[in-house]
Amino acid sequence: MGAKKTDDGAGMAWAILLFLLFLVVAWPYFLGTWLAVQLGADNPSTARSVTGWVLELLWLGLWVGFAGWSWLEKKRKEDEARRLELLAQQRKREFGSAGARLYEKADASVAEIAASEAARTGWLGDPADFDFRADLESIAANLRRAEEIRAAAADASSIRDFSQADKQMLHDAKVEIAKLENSVNQRVELIGKCAQQSADIDRALREERESVVMAKRREELRGRLGPILYGSQKLPIDSPSESADVVTARAAAFHELKALIDKHRLDAASD
Repeated sequence: MGAKKTDDGAGMAWAILLFLLFLVVAWPYFLGTWLAVQLGADNPSTARSVTGWVLELLWLGLWVGFAGWSWLEKKRKEDEARRLELLAQQRKREFGSAGARLYEKADASVAEIAASEAARTGWLGDPADFDFRADLESIAANLRRAEEIRAAAADASSIRDFSQADKQMLHDAKVEIAKLENSVNQRVELIGKCAQQSADIDRALREERESVVMAKRREELRGRLGPILYGSQKLPIDSPSESADVVTARAAAFHELKALIDKHRLDAASD
């Protein structure tokens, strides 16, 4: 008896669910037929049916379009994730694990700068003023060369009886690797400082907006409370906000760092 009641309850639930699903799919048809009749169409009539089916097809087309868009968006994200994974593997092969992490750190800093409010609103100047593509290319070239030298000398420890010239060559290889890695580390650090400056500018801009809102609220409070307390006496005034000066100083610091990075790249290219 209890099992029969459970089955009946489950059957009723499925019936209700199917009915609701039918309404979700078919409501545009019923709406269209009702509107057609309200506008003068006979019931039943061809005009009434056509109106219902037109709305129904539009509704189904919307769902099909949404499903197609969802599938394409999912595929796009999967393809992008696959592309990034392949790119990360390629960088590990070309730069080594440590070098790949350094490059990704610099790339993330550049992306952070480009996405900042400071960049979007012109505080960092023209897009060319915060274009780090040449720096990323130089970092990649240095990391690639360092890894090539490291790979070529990898089996040196298993070889004996080196001549003096061989020992000098291995020493020069170590010096060159250290030089390349030092150049990369310095540039990654400078780009990171630029990213920090852009983040500081964003924070100062937010504080400036909040300061404007608070100043307006304080002024409204003075307008209500001041006349009651002081009558016709002069009301106290706000001191100017320092946020604008902070933004300007941070922007100047950003440009100084960018000039230093450009000089570093030019010096490295001339060596």
